[in-house]
Amino acid sequence: MFRISGRPFICQACSKLPQSPPGRPRAPKLPYLVTGSGKWVATQSAKQSGQLLGQENIPSTFIPGQEAIAKLPVRERLHYWTQENDRQKTPKMFSDSNLYATMTNSLTRTQTSKATNLANLKAGPTGSQTGSAMEFNLERDEHSIVGTDIAKPGDMVELGSSGSRMPHLAIYLGYYGDRNHFYASNGTWNMSRGFSSPFLVSNFAKPHELEPILSKLSADATLEDFEKMKEEESGPSREDAKVLIDRMDAFRAETESVYQRNLANLDAAHRLLSYRHRFRYMSLFQMADVLLPNSMRVEGEVSPAALYAIHLALTRVEFGFRPISSSRALHRRDQLYEIFPQDQTELVEKVNLLARHYIVAMARSRIPGNDELANAWLGKFIKQARTAVKNSRKIREFTPYGILKPSNGGTIPKPEWLPISKDVIQFLELWASYGLFEASARLHSNGAMILRAIGMYDDMPLNQTTAWTFLQEIGHIMPWEVPSRYKVRFPDTEIVPGAGLKRQEPSIEVSRRTDIAADARQDVCSPVFCIDAASTRVIDDGISVERTEKKDEFWIHVHAADPASGIEPNSELCKYMELIPDNIYLAGHFQAMLPAELGGNDGDYASKSLIEQYSLQKDCPALTFSAKVNRRGDVLDYKIKPSTLRNVIYMGPEDVSRFCLEPQPKLARGTELAVGQKRGESGYEPERKMVLAKDLDQAQQEDVLLLYELTKAIKDKRLEKGAWPYFFPRPAVTVQFDVTQPTAGADEIAIPADPYIHVGMESSNGSALVSNSMVLAGEIAARWCAERQISVPYRRDANMGVREQEALAYARGELYPLIAKGIEPTMSQRAELSRLTGGIELAAQPGPYFLLGLDMYAKATSPLRRFGDLIVHWQVHAALAHERAKGGQLDPARDSDDVDAKMAFSQAQLAEALPLLQLREKLGRAVSRGASDWILMAVARAWQHDGNLPEKIVFTVDMQLREGLLGHLDLFGLDAIMDADGLDGRALIKDVKVADRFEVALADVNVHAGQILVKALGRIESAGKQDGGATAQ
Repeated sequence: MFRISGRPFICQACSKLPQSPPGRPRAPKLPYLVTGSGKWVATQSAKQSGQLLGQENIPSTFIPGQEAIAKLPVRERLHYWTQENDRQKTPKMFSDSNLYATMTNSLTRTQTSKATNLANLKAGPTGSQTGSAMEFNLERDEHSIVGTDIAKPGDMVELGSSGSRMPHLAIYLGYYGDRNHFYASNGTWNMSRGFSSPFLVSNFAKPHELEPILSKLSADATLEDFEKMKEEESGPSREDAKVLIDRMDAFRAETESVYQRNLANLDAAHRLLSYRHRFRYMSLFQMADVLLPNSMRVEGEVSPAALYAIHLALTRVEFGFRPISSSRALHRRDQLYEIFPQDQTELVEKVNLLARHYIVAMARSRIPGNDELANAWLGKFIKQARTAVKNSRKIREFTPYGILKPSNGGTIPKPEWLPISKDVIQFLELWASYGLFEASARLHSNGAMILRAIGMYDDMPLNQTTAWTFLQEIGHIMPWEVPSRYKVRFPDTEIVPGAGLKRQEPSIEVSRRTDIAADARQDVCSPVFCIDAASTRVIDDGISVERTEKKDEFWIHVHAADPASGIEPNSELCKYMELIPDNIYLAGHFQAMLPAELGGNDGDYASKSLIEQYSLQKDCPALTFSAKVNRRGDVLDYKIKPSTLRNVIYMGPEDVSRFCLEPQPKLARGTELAVGQKRGESGYEPERKMVLAKDLDQAQQEDVLLLYELTKAIKDKRLEKGAWPYFFPRPAVTVQFDVTQPTAGADEIAIPADPYIHVGMESSNGSALVSNSMVLAGEIAARWCAERQISVPYRRDANMGVREQEALAYARGELYPLIAKGIEPTMSQRAELSRLTGGIELAAQPGPYFLLGLDMYAKATSPLRRFGDLIVHWQVHAALAHERAKGGQLDPARDSDDVDAKMAFSQAQLAEALPLLQLREKLGRAVSRGASDWILMAVARAWQHDGNLPEKIVFTVDMQLREGLLGHLDLFGLDAIMDADGLDGRALIKDVKVADRFEVALADVNVHAGQILVKALGRIESAGKQDGGATAQ
């Protein structure tokens, strides 16, 4: 049996030899610590165990004395040596696949393309993909049900194992038995629970080329069946995949040929592509224009092999490039790379040299008279850092959970950091906050070495979490900063610590225009019901109803705010809003697409900001989307007109829901948690007058009830076509900060008391009248534009309805019966539906939208909060102005060329812009998921300090792995991990099945890593029963 090299297998003769040449100091030994969960971590020091006592340390056999052993043959001497030294605990080797963190073991073995363990594939860039449990727990739109990055059988993808630095090319085979299946270029059939490929070539393999392999994989087989096939080597063979292997080898050979012919440029890619001080964002196609000669193009296009050569060149740069999206195919703008500025890469290399010099100086410091360590530049930072940490711990204690211990606030001395210290702090921020280093990068060791040298983190893992806590202790970031904000970077924006995102402010006056529909607006004198919470400050939609001469037919009017009528498309303000195309609703860090103060004149008290000017109110402009419907829910006609609202009534959604007798969900038990000192209400008083439904006059009450009846009938029609029936309540987070700052002098930093955090479940899903009306308006917008062949951001299924009947059968057979019983479908079930629909994509042409039960759809009712809606409004206004000028409706057959020229955005412009818009929307949703950080913060504080966690916490298994179990808690649906140690001997991992439940206690909460470890207290046998669900309407 092989043992790790750290064990002292040294014969007696060799042990008497000098351990190092005279005068040469022994290199400092790196101590390690094995944690309770079996994890290896580098630490500041590892305490030596004392005398070994206890029954387990009594030798089971007689061991002769040393003199007697010395006379024995060498084999017998080694036998006795083994018996004696086996008393010592043999530490475990690193696991190649790491359940616990982003850094993985890819350094202790030779890297080879023949590696076959691809069970745990590397995740994609943060924010680049949907599908995590926390996203499902915190979203309520279509992206909470399905993801968008779906490979198709026959696609060639690049895969990277979490324990390997070598990428693999593989053909995606499909999803069977709760696993993705691939055939890799090294001749192995592999499975993975999830993957995200940074490079993908669509339709690389033809269906007939896949047939020999797919014939060996049954779609009905279970995970256990596939695991048995792998053990017995009865799966697809190299002979079955010969054609695919040859094609992948040919692709790689072509890639290497391109690389060798352009070696000088590709190896200097960062120098040629990067800016000096600014981040740059480019696609592979744009990089090809710089790095490859025109002769590499075939019919004006860059080949996939040439693009892959560029991709490989980027991945070989340890710090300089980062993909910020994962593409379904080689889209021109969808696959973007973030290129770090040269000053950042130089800073990282500078700190790398400082760390190397410090290590050498530390080793030489043992030589008498050598003062190199005292003069090391890094030593100057270490002295300042130690002082800053000690000052911080006078008012806040350190914790190992990614946060500091709560306190009532205070002040700490403000360090006067030396320039070299600022560089080191910025390096630690890059390492701990932004997660810019690859899991296998050598640069991680520099961060660990700096933390060890500081000497304030004994017996702590020297990882990014500890570095994050160090930044809190020195006052660089607040102790309650949300880590997720740093892990997602919007192109051309800057993260402001403790605040939001910074953009360069545009020129408002230059971006304005006179009302494009001023002479065409129709007065709306009937009551318009704007149904929003009293705390809502942006009112961008309202609803009214109009009766017709037929008693069973009505016009439903959805009125949307109309900023597009007064803002120029393609203006500075347009580009400003495009950078953050959605409001980001993260507690404590709300970020508006259009800030509330923008457009107001501080010197003129009568001036209004753009939000104040265009929020729905009396006498304000609106764009009205109208549908003629009957009581059965049929849409008989539709139109879009500019309007002016004369009678606006503000109501609350919960009040409207109660008035309409809308069914309310039954909330789960024990789903409320509060930590910290509550400081009263926010004090915000809405300027608008809120009206209760009971205070409406009879005619207005009848309008509200009629609107509810009609919109419910329309939804029932959509349900017949397979629409998702019900969204379960999600955790809602409220954060209150202490506005009274401690008094701080000029040389001090004021640290307020920790915020009050309240986590509960949503009391309702809002008003169904509102949500159904907004979907109706989106359908009207899509139909109206499609009828005129106008390009707008249509939202559609990526598979374009090819597998609609399969999706419908699966939804009705598997998912919707669960929802009707109040049981929320699992991630795996929702992922299967996603594979059938293809996920949601933005496109310039319409297509079906299965989850809404619509043939086409385009969001259009929130132009003050969503840039995509604003594009729809700009396009509609341009078309309406053209129709007014021509005196009739646009005819696509007759006016197609003229129409495209008259639009605010041409079809070509939108086709290029929409992939980037979809990326930015995806990044916004990723930032919004930072609410899970607040939940983890509250759980950590309650667990360690406030002591108000629920008495019983239940862990439900979602996935079984060799290293442990992944699942979720009945505490706000938080993801959790239970490893072999966490099972505590109550079961073997292989005997645990999906949906099994355990009563657990928290073992560790890491706010920075977004991770919870649990320990089993007992197994709950009634695994099939579901409690605490919601009642679907």
